[in-house]
Amino acid sequence: MENAKKCADANPGYSVFDVNGVNIYTPKTTAPTAPDVPFLVRITITDLNIRKGPGTDYDRTQFIPVGVYTIVEVKSGKGSTAGWGRLKSGAGWISLDYVVKI
Repeated sequence: MENAKKCADANPGYSVFDVNGVNIYTPKTTAPTAPDVPFLVRITITDLNIRKGPGTDYDRTQFIPVGVYTIVEVKSGKGSTAGWGRLKSGAGWISLDYVVKI
């Protein structure tokens, strides 16, 4: 168990699970550093969800089309190590793990 914890601590985003798939250890992480907002991001994947709030525990509203978007707020939340960005359009929040800041 201690070795598994050390491995999880050394690899951001990793957790330790038991044989039943239950998460038994997640390293404490610091919140992502909030960048200066607003800023532009480029999205190149076709299946990035827009969510109602900053986390995967919020409902998905739609996929965001490929393109360039303005982020006006950044928060940490479940499911993203880089944080969640609120779209200027008001459509919702996207994971910043899958964008390129430009």
